[in-house]
Amino acid sequence: MLLRTLSYSILALVIFSQCKKEDPVLVPTVPTPFVVHVHNNFNELQAKYAVFISDAEGKMLAFRWVPGEDTLQLVLPDVKQGARYDCTVAKIVTLDASGSGVRDTTVALTTYTQLASDEHIYLQPNNFKITTDFRVQFTNITSFDSIIISDGLTFARPQAANGFNGQYRITHTGRFWGRIKINGEEKWRYMRFDNINQNDVTASIDATLLPTIFAQAKVIQLPFVAPWKYTVEGIENLTEKKVFPLGDLNRAPGGAVAVYNQLSVYEPIVNDIFNPEPLPYSSFRVQFSGNAAQPEGYRYETDRLYTVLPAALEIPTFDAVPSPLSNNRYSAVQCTGNFDLLSVTRTIAGVPSISWEAQIQPQPGNVGYRLPDLPKELSDLFFQLKLYNFGSAVQTKAESYDNLTGYEAVIKQRLLNTDPFWQAKAGYLAKGR
Repeated sequence: MLLRTLSYSILALVIFSQCKKEDPVLVPTVPTPFVVHVHNNFNELQAKYAVFISDAEGKMLAFRWVPGEDTLQLVLPDVKQGARYDCTVAKIVTLDASGSGVRDTTVALTTYTQLASDEHIYLQPNNFKITTDFRVQFTNITSFDSIIISDGLTFARPQAANGFNGQYRITHTGRFWGRIKINGEEKWRYMRFDNINQNDVTASIDATLLPTIFAQAKVIQLPFVAPWKYTVEGIENLTEKKVFPLGDLNRAPGGAVAVYNQLSVYEPIVNDIFNPEPLPYSSFRVQFSGNAAQPEGYRYETDRLYTVLPAALEIPTFDAVPSPLSNNRYSAVQCTGNFDLLSVTRTIAGVPSISWEAQIQPQPGNVGYRLPDLPKELSDLFFQLKLYNFGSAVQTKAESYDNLTGYEAVIKQRLLNTDPFWQAKAGYLAKGR
């Protein structure tokens, strides 16, 4: 009897010990914060910024004004590990138009969808060029037929009535050039200016002494006939941001705009006409944008680096077409083909001028997106925005990158905003509607 009792006791102890081993261990839950870091290099006279976080349903979860020339962290203190949220940056710029006392305000919102925690957003200018007012008087001219000052905005065109004086505002990185046709000559003559770091340059030039461009122009075929905007630059040193402009004039608003489907690119030469040699470029940056007439009816954009100038621009094989289902806040887009980022923009014209762009991860078929709730701090300032008075008009853009893979890689570059050449390096091609 004693032996039986002892056996039962040992069996019970074994069963109890096994149950103890199999009991789950309770570990206290540690809150996981969601953090967005914002680095602002603008002062509040240049631009006022705000940032807010919202969830997938558009509920606004956190808001802060961004102090000028400072850094902040926007934090959701306790969220599910690995959770993603939408982050919107609002930029408000107010200018006194021509000192008249009339204040002109623009509001630009950008929503970066499905961000992971610990992202860094850099608000900073990327201007690496200087601006020079160039005044020139040409002599020994009987007729002035044409002039092109690359990346120059015309204030006065040389002509007999003004003594063949010209004035241009040029953006450059230390060197610029121009080409002219005079006295009924068939070929272009050119002038080049090096080591320029002044805001004002004045020159008097005997036009008959300028060298002639004997080399044939390189021709770039464009996707369609349009009044294209473009920049073609020879890259002298990408690290030092040294480029040489090879393109056209900067057209003044309201002036005549040329319509064409191919571009002739000329280059100045280093040596004399018997040994022509172009400036040494490591590559070429080619930027074009233009709108096709119906029935194509789409917007074309590209920004790329080439080792040699291309004979023709690439044609997009993808598309993002707005759906008539769109309304004030909701937009629906039909996506076809492979591309990396879908941009959807809504605008409100007038004063203030308001735009709201959402950057979205594309997928085949229909993609829908609803603008998030607006923070009270912004809706109190702009009643048009509070009412989402965008109407049903939606601007879409499908963006493809040769050297980046997927939405997150593109968004990372946009948030960093440290390299003015990142888009060209990535091989940008876009189709908008």
